[in-house]
Amino acid sequence: MAKKTTGKLLGSLWGYLLLAAVLWLWFLPSIGPGVIAILSALVVLYTLFQAPMWCCAETRSRAPCRNNAYGILLGCHLRQHKWQKVKMAVRQQYWGKLGRRVFGSVGGQAATFSAFAGMVSACAATVTLIAK
Repeated sequence: MAKKTTGKLLGSLWGYLLLAAVLWLWFLPSIGPGVIAILSALVVLYTLFQAPMWCCAETRSRAPCRNNAYGILLGCHLRQHKWQKVKMAVRQQYWGKLGRRVFGSVGGQAATFSAFAGMVSACAATVTLIAK
């Protein structure tokens, strides 16, 4: 098994670094809320479609798939799994199952909390931008 280089590791985890930068930018008065809103939206898009985590789609044996996937909403390389998590997010009766599967791994927990923090930051920056 080959080790990942630092550049590849930072390339796959850039959204988490951007989230840290967004949190730091909130304390700088010289940065406007528009920049923070845009960067926060990028964090949310990263966590939904690119953050590394397990697939967690349902296999034929009703167990969660353990293949590598990207983002909270996308599945692994298997054709049946590619959009299964998106379908689970759209249908209300599957929200609990999707939540349990995503929170079943550390990568899913990190992506979910980052997406939530990015959404809160984007909403707060947008309200600040409108109020000024």
